[in-house]
Amino acid sequence: MSAEGHGGGGGGTSTELPSFLDFIPSDAHSQFLGLTKHEWVPIVMSALIIIFLGLFSIVATRKLKMVPGRLQALLEIIVEGLENFTKSQMGRVAERFVPFIGTFFIYIFCMNMLGQIPLFHSPTSNLNTTVALALIVFFVTQYQGIKNNGIFGYVKHMVGKPVWLAPLTFPLHVMQEVLSRPLSLSMRLFGNIMGEDTVIAIFIGFSPFLLGFIPLPMHLPMVFLALLGSTIQAMIFALLASFYIAGAIGIHDEEEHH
Repeated sequence: MSAEGHGGGGGGTSTELPSFLDFIPSDAHSQFLGLTKHEWVPIVMSALIIIFLGLFSIVATRKLKMVPGRLQALLEIIVEGLENFTKSQMGRVAERFVPFIGTFFIYIFCMNMLGQIPLFHSPTSNLNTTVALALIVFFVTQYQGIKNNGIFGYVKHMVGKPVWLAPLTFPLHVMQEVLSRPLSLSMRLFGNIMGEDTVIAIFIGFSPFLLGFIPLPMHLPMVFLALLGSTIQAMIFALLASFYIAGAIGIHDEEEHH
């Protein structure tokens, strides 16, 4: 177990387990493309998830059948669940956002779970990763708001009602869109996953040994909690992303009028 800078660009200290990259024989402080070996960990782990999901999707969907096998049936259940989840939040525009929201959920879920595999780390326990995800949601939200309502319509949406409160409500809405929501999305995911991984690492460090060499898995209950927490955090991120985009388009205002 090692204590290294982990999180937003290495500022701060937290307890973490080693990854397979730590066993590469090289100086820990040497740099490649301006990043140290430790700073490459979340990038490599994220890339591994992308490669795995890409290959899995190709293999699982290349021979689709009218009567699905077990794997195809599982995929259809997942896709249907993601469709229903997105429709419950985004209403009439849900269909075109199912791939976006569904990809977010699956990608974040896999990144969260990766940390439960020995010698791997959860990329989402690094603040840089979660900030990048939150910024994607931010830019998509603003783009969809302007695309569907026009610039003046989106500004009107930001002003809110009544209009005479615009000097107060408009700055608050701008601050919410630019600062509050991205910060909340990124910090919530980062804090929960980093906390789970840190607690598990501490419990592993405290695990006593039976007969001097067989470790007792004191961390096992925390692993089950981490599995549940990882699923919930992926769901919350996807839920908030769909809620923000639907709000920018004006779906929530339409529902209030009905």
